[in-house]
Amino acid sequence: MTRRLAPWYSISVLFLCGMSLLLQAQSVHSSPDEIKIRRTERSFGSSKVNPPSRPNSYWDDPYRRPYFDNSTARNVTAPLGKTAYLHCRIRQIGDRTVSWVRQKDLHILTVGRYTYTSDQRFKSLHLDDTEDWTLKILYTQKKDAGVYECQVSSEPKISLPIRLNVVVAKATIPGGPNMYVQSGSTINLTCIISDSSGPPVYVFWYHNGRMINYDSMRGVQVKTETGSTTISRLKIEDVKTTDSGNYSCTPSYADSDSIKVHVIDGEKPAAMHHGETSASSEIVFFQPILVLVLIVLVQRVLNDVIPR
Repeated sequence: MTRRLAPWYSISVLFLCGMSLLLQAQSVHSSPDEIKIRRTERSFGSSKVNPPSRPNSYWDDPYRRPYFDNSTARNVTAPLGKTAYLHCRIRQIGDRTVSWVRQKDLHILTVGRYTYTSDQRFKSLHLDDTEDWTLKILYTQKKDAGVYECQVSSEPKISLPIRLNVVVAKATIPGGPNMYVQSGSTINLTCIISDSSGPPVYVFWYHNGRMINYDSMRGVQVKTETGSTTISRLKIEDVKTTDSGNYSCTPSYADSDSIKVHVIDGEKPAAMHHGETSASSEIVFFQPILVLVLIVLVQRVLNDVIPR
């Protein structure tokens, strides 16, 4: 008696035959590279081959290696507290990465467009399809001065050193370091800010460490004239002995200067008397010498004129 096959068995056989024909049809239309990738996946189980970091050796050709543009500025100057821009122009950069490194401590500041330092004043600027990679430094400080390297991740690695100079403006108060004024008179101090690329944001005057720009109750007046050279004037009327002390002029983004003011009540201070006494004693000392020199000269003249 012939055993009859179950319907599900016939359906399974038909399904397997159909899948086999489908796979054969796909293999006929597949490219050799696709077949190679599938064979690789089958041979290594579920693992896949990672794409290479350099898709081809096009940029490894000696004639296509990156190089720096000769127009790149090697010396950059920025005023203290302002923004500095270090430009780096690279030809034929291809798929390489640009990094900025501070030379004095070999600290990596940026890689590509990412900042790799906790100091957020440093930024990397780059526009797509351009050859410029710029290091931006906000609010420059004295310690920022030095050499920075623009590095390209080629083989071999190339780098371009660029020096940053931070210019610090200076404040000067003429007439120092000491100034003597009589009680009841007026203090007039002048502060000259030079070596500045632009006018300061502010100029503050301090008396013994206390800012007095707006101390109108004491009769303080401050007038500042901005320009290529900024001049700030401090005026205090009807001064008292309590107005004695150290006065300093402190502009923004500049080194300050100071002067010591002595408000005297009555006679001149002992130091000034001592200076006058020394000067008068020097004159008295030199008088006899001058007389002797004159006598000797007169005698020589008479000896030459009067025959013996």
